[in-house]
Amino acid sequence: MVAPRKILAVKLRALGDTVLMTAPLLELRKSFPNAEIHVVVTRAWATLLEGHPAVDKIWFYDRHREATARARAIAGLALKLRKEKFDWAINFHASPSSATLCYALGAKTRSIHFHGHKDKNRYSTVVVPGKGVLKPVIERDMDTIRALGVNAPVGVLPQIFLRNEEIESAKRKLAGLGLPGPYLCLGIGASRPTKRWPMDRYASIALRWCDETQGSVLVFNSLDETRERDEFYAEVGKKSVEWYIDPRARHAVRDRIHNETQIELRQMAALFQLSTAYFGNDSGPKHIAVASGLKTLTVFGPEDPFEWHPYPTDRHPYLFIEGLPCRRDHEPGMRPWCGLHECKIEEHRCMKKILEDDALRALRKLAPEFHA
Repeated sequence: MVAPRKILAVKLRALGDTVLMTAPLLELRKSFPNAEIHVVVTRAWATLLEGHPAVDKIWFYDRHREATARARAIAGLALKLRKEKFDWAINFHASPSSATLCYALGAKTRSIHFHGHKDKNRYSTVVVPGKGVLKPVIERDMDTIRALGVNAPVGVLPQIFLRNEEIESAKRKLAGLGLPGPYLCLGIGASRPTKRWPMDRYASIALRWCDETQGSVLVFNSLDETRERDEFYAEVGKKSVEWYIDPRARHAVRDRIHNETQIELRQMAALFQLSTAYFGNDSGPKHIAVASGLKTLTVFGPEDPFEWHPYPTDRHPYLFIEGLPCRRDHEPGMRPWCGLHECKIEEHRCMKKILEDDALRALRKLAPEFHA
């Protein structure tokens, strides 16, 4: 296969998917150091690819819920990209819209991977290996470039590349807030309620961290998760009254639990680089934490970690209750999972059976600073 002069890589997915894309891009650059590599990603997450050594240009896609608006946006973007005359088009996690975009470019070589095990890889000119085999999501992305002859190894981790001034800015922010280290980062949000660990347990972990390490806790959530944030702080308030008789001690601990709602993503990554550990639900910030080099502990409930936690468990362990019969949305031969938005009949036991003590033991093992 002739080495490409110009490559377009596409991934129009969620935050975590965009972070995971950074790993195959690095392998693509190693194989084609002289190629010009452009990427198309959802605008909201594009900043995470700034400074990436494999990315020469970022193109933005604005997400639309309405089908007509989505088709119009794809068509307009395709007209712009077609002028670039790409040799290769790579679509790591294709949808019908993004596959059509790649087909419309006119690139002679296209590696288009629909991750659905029964979906055909429409418009792909190469055969993507491993189709229909259950794999961690990052390995399915790697298969997309392996189809083009790239010898991508197993186990490559995503990376976010920050500038020194971004790290220094984060240091100044923490100093200005008067927050001493060590820092524990909490990710209390998730894409649906069934993927959230109970807030009272997060509150207990936060108070224990501040009390035992004399450090601080940084709590992250999106604008859509302000109700969860308020619930978390309500639980912190209740427990601090129960645990601390002296109001001054109570306020001293509470003041070291700091919230960031809708923080700029690169600033989040910079704060992660200055922290000791991340603890939270399976969500986009967890992937940013991994890509920032931070040790993580993740709580999994309705979804099996095999696909969406493609990380070594010595630095990135997880908590998960195996064998629950209520996970039954999977196809035969696939890992059990549950797609419920709310759990009423089973009382959310996939999360509630993961106890505060389970998290404490795992965090103490992960972070030596955190000891009884």
